This record gives sequence, structure tokens and C-alpha cells, in this order.
Amino acid sequence: MKYTVKKSANLLDTVLEMYHGVSKQKAKQIISKSVFFKNNRRLSNHPNEMLAPGDIIEQTKMDRGIKPVKMANRARPFAIYYEDEHLIAAFKPAGILSSFDRNRPKDNSFQKELQFFLNQRGEEKIRLWVIHQIDREVEGIMLFALSEDIQTKMIEQWHDSQMSYLALTENKPFEKQGVIENWLHENAQRKLIATPKEVANSKFAKTSFEYIKRYGENHLLELKIHNGRSKQIRVHLADLGCPVVGDRKYGADTLVLRQIRLALHFMELNHPVKGNLISLKYQPSIKFFNPSTAENELYKIL
Repeated sequence: MKYTVKKSANLLDTVLEMYHGVSKQKAKQIISKSVFFKNNRRLSNHPNEMLAPGDIIEQTKMDRGIKPVKMANRARPFAIYYEDEHLIAAFKPAGILSSFDRNRPKDNSFQKELQFFLNQRGEEKIRLWVIHQIDREVEGIMLFALSEDIQTKMIEQWHDSQMSYLALTENKPFEKQGVIENWLHENAQRKLIATPKEVANSKFAKTSFEYIKRYGENHLLELKIHNGRSKQIRVHLADLGCPVVGDRKYGADTLVLRQIRLALHFMELNHPVKGNLISLKYQPSIKFFNPSTAENELYKIL
């Protein structure tokens, strides 16, 4: 379905105009189950996404391409969110490296553990190729390719993928939503520092955030990174005065030993071979949202 925007409006109001007579609740359902393109470019599914007069909107049905999540158990110690002959997505717990690190040759990695499990599970030898990284301290969905060719294709189109994170923070931001933009560089203590202007060896970083709700003494935010830098969200939230719960390196309370409450919870991408849209969502455990005030909650990994 194609539609030309007549006046400045957000996506929700535009869908209400496109489907004249439907309720707001129904319009939100349409948005959640659709793929939108604005002037032939993929559009965010956020209801508040702004559109300008003359924008050409094309709506298609979302082909989620998801099989039921294979949750972890004794026989299968990995929660697998997607799997076919080209790609596999699984849950990476916090506290383990995403992939092999030459600087830490003795450290285990999620890539190695998942690859070992897959090879034990089947007769065919499998090798996993890393498409993206998640910080060691962060949990969430991690996607791998099953061949170097698929890895190359995914990396080439990765800028079209959508990813969002959930962060439980110690403070509430002043604004309900906003954008953090600055330059990140590493100091002599190997800690990332944010500066408003470019300095030697710095990299530009941009993060969008939206306040979701309060959880006890803490606050839940949803974040989207526009260019993936290591520890980007953690540094940006610290710079905002809202350190991630448990992130003692970047300003969180040091009195309690806690796992960092940051999770890559949503991923959406086009399949590099089949072309369908894959949409994956991970919901953190109740414990993620309710950190202990006394218990040692440091990482318990594979």
C-alpha cells in the first residue's frame, strides 16, 4: 500500500489517515505488524516517527520469519531465537566474551561455546562467523553467520538493521526522550571518555533514548545506537547522569556487587538470501529489573 503524506504528522497519525475510521489501538497494531518505507528507505516502526508533506510511504506486511524460540534446558543449554542454513541467533549471557579475542587467548567466548554445542548436536561440522559484537558485560541476542559469504553480505547490509537495548539506570533523565551525540576516546587507564568535540583517536557516537517506566528505585530506558562503538551506551548514559545499574566502571553504585543491567533485546534485519524481514525480541528475566540491594550478583556464566 502506497500513500503520499499530505501534512506534517507522525507515523501513527498518518496510519490513522491511511486507514480512515480505525481506532488508535488498531492503528498501533497495524504499525507493529507492518514494514514501512519512506521514499524507498526503511522507516522506523515507532508511532512518533515524523513525516513531512510529500513523503511517499509504502506499507507491506511484516514476514517475521521466526520459528518458536528454543529455550535453554539441560540437553540444550542455549536459547536459540532463529536458525536456518544461513544464520543462527542465540541468547548471550552477560559476563562472557562475544567472540575469540587474541588479546585474551585464555578467556572463553560465546562463539566458541555455541559452536561446540552445535557440532556436538549434529553430524555436520559447523563454523560460526561473527556478524556483530556485544560487550562482555551485556546480555542479549547475538547473530552469527554459518559461512563467510553470508557474514560478508550481512556486514555489508548491517547499517539497514534495527537494534535496540534495554537499560536499567540509577537515575531518571530530565527528558523523556532525546539524542546523545559526542566523541569517544580511551584514556591512559583504558576507560572511555566522552568529549563534545573531536580529539585525537576519538570516534563519533550517537545514541537515541526513550524513558519507559520506573522500577522501584531505578528506571528503565530503551536505547538505539546509530553507530556501534564498544561501551557506547554505558558511556553515554553515564554522561547523561544516569549510569546503568551495576556498571561501577561508569558511575554506578560501588557498594553492591551487581551484574550490569543492559540487554540487547530487539533485532530486526533483512535475510541476506531469502529477503524476508526477521524480527527477534528477547525479554530479560524478572531479576534483571529487580536487582538485589545486598546479594552478590556478579556474573555466573557457562
